[in-house]
Amino acid sequence: MERVVLIASFIVALVLFKPFIEIQRKKKIGQFIREEGPDLHNYKTGTPTSGGLVFILVGLTLTLIWNFNIEYIIIFVSGVLFSITGFLDDYLKYKKKNAAGLSALTKLCIQFVSASIVILLIYLNFPHTEIIIPFIGTVDLGLLYFPLSIIIVVGTSNAVNLTDGVDGLAASVFVASVIPLLIVGYYNVLFLSLIGAVLGFIWYNWHPARIFMGDTGSLALGGILATALAIKGLDLFIIFFGSVFIAEMLSVIIQVFSYKSFGKRVFKMSPVHHHFEIIGWSETRITVIFSVVALLFSFVGLFVWGRL
Repeated sequence: MERVVLIASFIVALVLFKPFIEIQRKKKIGQFIREEGPDLHNYKTGTPTSGGLVFILVGLTLTLIWNFNIEYIIIFVSGVLFSITGFLDDYLKYKKKNAAGLSALTKLCIQFVSASIVILLIYLNFPHTEIIIPFIGTVDLGLLYFPLSIIIVVGTSNAVNLTDGVDGLAASVFVASVIPLLIVGYYNVLFLSLIGAVLGFIWYNWHPARIFMGDTGSLALGGILATALAIKGLDLFIIFFGSVFIAEMLSVIIQVFSYKSFGKRVFKMSPVHHHFEIIGWSETRITVIFSVVALLFSFVGLFVWGRL
């Protein structure tokens, strides 16, 4: 019966996206492309954005309607907080008529406040300071649990945001990353509902994209994934269930460190999906291969988790 929520969320999202896209086109609301991005993306300027507003609201609302419990409420709060942060960023880009939304510092501060609220809610309802460390087992971190969990939530949120640079990429990788969790019955209603809604988005976001998720969607997806893992003490398993997102973020860190320290770039452009674009990979090829990698690493995560 849980499959019904998958079908329902897909249909609702699919139906809502059509007028959502048309409204933005009529009002000339669209994405502004960053100057430092690849020239290949210049034609995307003006593409409707903030599609995350639809699939996050559809996915999370149907989740609570289907199964109203404290865990889903906390995840709902996380999704809404990070979605609001992303929407503010998207809105400011529209108002300023450029790709600069919230300042990096302002956005980061809001994210840390949001993550702190989420981790506090988790602790108040499921008191624990233990996390499961891959290949090791459960370890009580004491007070260190709080800053670590908060950093992971913020980091994951930003990692998904960095991945959202190729048509269909962030959405497809998210779906691939959480599919293995359905095998063990881990938040089935939540992930089925989100998968359905995100698939409805991918219908319009596949290359050539008719709409982008914007920060409204990418920040929220990262926050939701990290929060769902944190409730079960699986914070560090984000290296498996968010492998591609983490790799994208690391590629940026490595690129900046290498250039600042040695004056050399490791990649032709970061995040790493742009590197593959520049060497000739199509957007569809990048999306498919990255999604397969995400799926495989998530299965590895299940195996490692099951061995503990």
